[in-house]
Amino acid sequence: MRISRNLPLTILFTVMMIVIIAFCVTETVISQSNEARCMEEKYYDELEADYLAEIKLILTSEGYRNSGVTMTRVTEADGMRSYTVNIHHKLIDKLSTDEQEQLEEMLGEIPFPDTSCSFCHKFL
Repeated sequence: MRISRNLPLTILFTVMMIVIIAFCVTETVISQSNEARCMEEKYYDELEADYLAEIKLILTSEGYRNSGVTMTRVTEADGMRSYTVNIHHKLIDKLSTDEQEQLEEMLGEIPFPDTSCSFCHKFL
């Protein structure tokens, strides 16, 4: 049996094509994963903005107009999210502990579409 002189070239070409195809498939999967992650982040950004708007609306209706409201998020490795909402207003500082707890309970009743998320409200 005679081995062709082009056999090593053919094998090299085939291996190179397999490597290129594997690389392209991997990059496609990574790209789709990144796109899904970006869509999820955009979804949560909108939910968070709506939640903050609702907090500000309630605070305004309770007489705490122009309250400073910030929200920080911690995302765990398993995807669970926990939020801390800090609220600044000098009139809230003057409330008794019971009144602050009532306001905190009122804010805690604001619905968030993703029920797996946890919230903590703090008055600073």
